[in-house]
Amino acid sequence: MRATGSRLLLLVRSLADRGDALSKEVFRVQAHALGLFFDEMVNTFDPDAFIVGGGALETSEQFQRWFIGEIRAAMPNQREEQAAIPIHVMPNGDTAGARGAAIEALKLAREGGLA
Repeated sequence: MRATGSRLLLLVRSLADRGDALSKEVFRVQAHALGLFFDEMVNTFDPDAFIVGGGALETSEQFQRWFIGEIRAAMPNQREEQAAIPIHVMPNGDTAGARGAAIEALKLAREGGLA
């Protein structure tokens, strides 16, 4: 039987969470890409925190800590302020972005007297 894209992601995620070296390498590469991206965001926006989410991180807490560590390891050490910026895992998997947008929309509606 042939795996679909989402089923394949679930398989790789599950294997990585259980310590499979090749599957973890897939996530390590993605974590390093995020680390470089976050480094650019520090230059551009001076953020107070970073949020990582999505279905790919519906994993054990141990794997999430490892992933966050890999992100941080990929961020260049040239600025002290980077070390203090927290990186959080957003709960709710694939729906995290939609939930966040809905919360912000509700907040704006209430501020504008619409809700």
